[in-house]
Amino acid sequence: MNMIRFCILLILSVIVAPHAGAVTSPYDEDPDVLFAPVYARLGIALPTNIARDSSIWLRLDELRRETCDRVSIIGLAKALDMFGFRREAADSLYRFVLSCGGPDNALTMSADTYLKLSDFAKAVEVADALVRMKPASSNAMYLRARALDGAGNYKRALDDYATTIELFAIKKHLSSNVFVNMSKAYAALGRFCEAMSPIQTWIALDPVNRDTSQAQKMIADYSGKGNCGALEAKRPERFPLRGQTDVVVVKAEINGTKGVFVLDTGASFVSVQQEFAKRAKLPIDQGSNLTLHTANGDTSGILSKADSIKLGGLTATNVPIVVQTSREKLYGETTDGLLGMSFLARFEVQIANGYIEIRGRSSK
Repeated sequence: MNMIRFCILLILSVIVAPHAGAVTSPYDEDPDVLFAPVYARLGIALPTNIARDSSIWLRLDELRRETCDRVSIIGLAKALDMFGFRREAADSLYRFVLSCGGPDNALTMSADTYLKLSDFAKAVEVADALVRMKPASSNAMYLRARALDGAGNYKRALDDYATTIELFAIKKHLSSNVFVNMSKAYAALGRFCEAMSPIQTWIALDPVNRDTSQAQKMIADYSGKGNCGALEAKRPERFPLRGQTDVVVVKAEINGTKGVFVLDTGASFVSVQQEFAKRAKLPIDQGSNLTLHTANGDTSGILSKADSIKLGGLTATNVPIVVQTSREKLYGETTDGLLGMSFLARFEVQIANGYIEIRGRSSK
């Protein structure tokens, strides 16, 4: 009986063994063959040992079955980055968005990775796509500014730094890096006197905590390199706040040309209508393009510079200024523009008892 049992078990083992041996792991398949369509869509190729890692294999397999799976592409990029395949991660994210139309955070990850790789030209290309997708995003604009800066395109970077500041809702909370990098871009162009302005604006947004010796040294260094000279503050200027909106309208001179302006501590830059810019002979760089945020809506503008702005006994030179490209009268029919922080930050501004007072900064 035992012999019969043994023979039966032996026969069964012979029959079953080949089938058991035929069971293989999915990871035994050739990834170059299995994932060839995925590689082609994403513009990448991976070593076999990397593709066989479960964290990557599973994502590739998901994208093989669902070509526009937005969860899977983010997971794949993170896994590739962890293994040190950063370019493949950036490439796959960008190609995925071009093919599938999103998500926008894939473009953010891609551009940021290209920046880490110091591939600034590619970072600009990806950031351009992101800005087209999210034109009102200050984060997208700042990402492109950094890419342009890295690529040495400082003029375009200045436009994007300015737009980043304009689009950010609560400017006091905006990172100091935006202002510092904008100053550095001005300096890279040899425009040292204008380089002072972003730092001055950053200080003016929170003078109690930011008016430090380090910040003042940065301003002094730029001033020295540009031989910028001192501000002129012959006397304080005091204006009453009128109406429920506390709008203050003043007469000022830009490049010696008289105009009517709204005093606006909420505006990042001095901005003027196109017609006034012509009268004041402001330099116009047709290659410049930025978004100007106003109380009456957003409009496009050109970053320029005023040689001098005079408000009563207060005078500042080399002031960054935005020229509105639209012919809309955004500031009113009889108003030529706004006197914003690129001018006001040069002085001490105090609002109290129904008045706004502007005076020269006290020395520390």
